[in-house]
Amino acid sequence: MIVRFARQARSLVLLFVLAGVVLPAPAAAQRPDSALTVQRIFASPEFFAQGFGGARWRPGMDAYTRLERSASNAEWRDLVQYDAASGQRTVLLTAARLIPRGEATPIEVEDYTWSPDGKRLLVYTNSERVWRENTRGDYWLVDLAGGPPRKLGGSRAK
Repeated sequence: MIVRFARQARSLVLLFVLAGVVLPAPAAAQRPDSALTVQRIFASPEFFAQGFGGARWRPGMDAYTRLERSASNAEWRDLVQYDAASGQRTVLLTAARLIPRGEATPIEVEDYTWSPDGKRLLVYTNSERVWRENTRGDYWLVDLAGGPPRKLGGSRAK
């Protein structure tokens, strides 16, 4: 029984291989501009995956947060929370809350980390490339309870 099944499987594989050789390629594959090349795969955005980008689990909650375009200004980003079970969207921190005292525009968040209790954010911005990665920058503390962001330390100390 097993031997007969193995023979049938080999026959099917052989049939598919021969069919692939005999049948002409689809018209799209015959066009020179649609040839699949290493250059096309890695240099073109055609095959890039759409990233979910920047989501962080909020400590102590079944929710994640991410930065999204602000409704008040397309160039700004709000911090938005999504409930993991229901998908309910809540704006936690508007871009306007990220404007430091004496400034007119919000901090441009490059990265952020939640405090262990999920009530404060450590925001990384104004980065500078050192060697291979952006490791030098400014840090701001943002309390969800209120108040403007507070800068920690000086400006990108060198």
